Amino acid sequence: MQTIKTSRCLVVLLLFFSSLVAQERSKIGLVLSGGGAKGFAHIGVLKVLEEVGLPIDYITGTSIGAFIGGMYAIGYQAQDLEKLALTTDWQDFLNDRVERRSLAMEQKLWDGRYIAELPISKGRVRLPSGLISGRKISRLFSRLTLPVHHVDDFTQFPIPFACLATDIVTGEAVRLDRGYLPEAILASMAIPTVFTPIRIGDRLLVDGGLVRNFPVQDVIDLGADFVIGVDVSAPLLAEEEIKTFFNILDQAVSFMIVESTKQQRQLCDMLILPKVDRAAFLNFEHIDSLIAAGEKAARHMLPQLRALADSVGHFANHAKPSRPAPADSFFVYEITIEGLKKLSRRLVLSELQIKAPAWITQPELETAVNRVISSQFFERVLYKVEPSPRGAHLKIKVLEKSEDLFRFGLRYDSSTEASVLISSLFRNVARTNSFLNLDVKLGQQIFFDAQYYFHTGLRPRVGFHARAHYDDDFIDLFNGNQREARLGVEAAFGETLLGSIFFNSVAAGAGVRAEYTRISPKIAPPDLPSVQQKLLIFFFTLWLDTYDRAYFPRRGVSLFIKTELSNTSLFSDAAFSRHYFNLKSAAPLHRRVSLLFECLFGTSTGAELPAHYQFILGGINTPALFLDKDMTRISFLGLKPQELSGPHAQFFQIGLQYELLPRIFLQFRANAGNRFDDFTLDFSSDRFLYGLGVTLGAATAFGPVEFTIMGGSRHDVLTHLNLGYKF
Repeated sequence: MQTIKTSRCLVVLLLFFSSLVAQERSKIGLVLSGGGAKGFAHIGVLKVLEEVGLPIDYITGTSIGAFIGGMYAIGYQAQDLEKLALTTDWQDFLNDRVERRSLAMEQKLWDGRYIAELPISKGRVRLPSGLISGRKISRLFSRLTLPVHHVDDFTQFPIPFACLATDIVTGEAVRLDRGYLPEAILASMAIPTVFTPIRIGDRLLVDGGLVRNFPVQDVIDLGADFVIGVDVSAPLLAEEEIKTFFNILDQAVSFMIVESTKQQRQLCDMLILPKVDRAAFLNFEHIDSLIAAGEKAARHMLPQLRALADSVGHFANHAKPSRPAPADSFFVYEITIEGLKKLSRRLVLSELQIKAPAWITQPELETAVNRVISSQFFERVLYKVEPSPRGAHLKIKVLEKSEDLFRFGLRYDSSTEASVLISSLFRNVARTNSFLNLDVKLGQQIFFDAQYYFHTGLRPRVGFHARAHYDDDFIDLFNGNQREARLGVEAAFGETLLGSIFFNSVAAGAGVRAEYTRISPKIAPPDLPSVQQKLLIFFFTLWLDTYDRAYFPRRGVSLFIKTELSNTSLFSDAAFSRHYFNLKSAAPLHRRVSLLFECLFGTSTGAELPAHYQFILGGINTPALFLDKDMTRISFLGLKPQELSGPHAQFFQIGLQYELLPRIFLQFRANAGNRFDDFTLDFSSDRFLYGLGVTLGAATAFGPVEFTIMGGSRHDVLTHLNLGYKF
């Protein structure tokens, strides 16, 4: 060790004297390796480099090293990067799942229904090219690099910079030293099978660590005379460590990386090796300890670093420039959309809701771009703000979702037993800016559902919705608390709707439904006849949804209002109207406790109200409106499924939800309600049935798991079990 230190000091002295002769100080290059979350140790090293006053003239990096190196090159200080690392939810940014509140309303219908989705290409289901496309983290990179969006040559940054990526087609190392910085960093850290590849020019790029995880040669090529390398990569596993399939896969991938890193290390003049756990590659929970490990490793080299800083200090002081502060607002004079193939420019502009020329703040721009992403038409959206004498030129670069999807769900419910949901989503069917979703449910209840949406682009979030549906289900009829009949219901309908259906929190529209229904007794007295009806129904719906989660929401509101009209003079076999109001809410009382509330009011007019248009109450997750299952699931604790039905209904529920452990929940709920022959706002206690229950639930990768034990006015003890997503 002493020999190594002595040799390093000799190198520093040699540099010092050679610089005196040349009257120009040596250029210092910094190399930051890849290594996943372990790379946050680079920040600790930067803190020590700043402490000793060592100027950095060139930076290269791969993967996480590309991110930290790129941010440092454009002017971020070590303390800025430390604050960013410690305050950012990296697990969230590395998860492409759009927050439920940001989903367009039609997407919330399918949020929490499918276990998995796979792309369909050329009529065949295949595995995806990556688990995530980087839509969240690319937005973060766009925001962090806003002050240098106009700089296409990375060597013109305050510190010249380059990062490494791998051409997944040819296997070549690709040095990225020009272009758009967020895109270059994203390509450098696009771990194969985790991130989808990034196309830049005619190359398809992935993580540079595959060919050069420690890009020392590249910083020398930029012009560095003295190289400081920081390497957090892991060595090969020992034989006793190779125990699992993943260990073998890790070892196989590491062979080439380790050999390349060994060669690159030999090119360093000073090597800093933070001691970080191999398992920390994807551990973002202890970033502070990783930064501390980097700082500790750098402090072991403190004498050499100070000697190097003193040697270059003989010349003019080269203080690290600070990053330019982004403008609070900017004047957008032009908007350019890049990357469109099948979708229309009008769609993107209608989602952006920025009409150039206009003044806009950065938060407003972030919100606008988020609207484009949440439309679910795009895999990834990057933005670039280029200043000019006329103002800012806003460039939006999109990557369209071009693949169709195959999706499926599984569920067991103690009321309806096992069922399976098979689904396919097809994009740009018949016209651009559209998608078609097909669902087939098999089990005790059977349905086929086809829903077609297209974005008009005429006004923000205005769209057209068409639906075809077939339902083969049943309705139970009760006498008191005993079932006395079961009616089989076969219903087929088609409907269209026009309205604001692509907003994030509210959808409203008007439409018309043509329906044919056949109701026949399955278990019933012999004199109960079969009924066939044709209905033409005009309807209006309003749906507001701000829930943060589809299941076990902690906060938010869900409001669903629907009014329907059928008239015999308008091609219907029955004349009636029906009006439905349902409000649900969750309000946090504590970090783990939320107050739950729900109320329902339903009323109808006309003596010809069909049996399947009665309001239905009772049981867990029972649809109150027979043909609007997704929107009207109600849990009336203490009753059997469908125990109450009638032309009018009222229901109230209040409860508490406690998160015992992460994703493990306990709910206490009490409710009151009933069906009525006449609608009155009479809340006398003798008009209502009561129930209460306790639910233990868990949010799992395969959907919610819930066990409820309940009782009430009619039943002492009832239980209910649900396994899987609800559909």
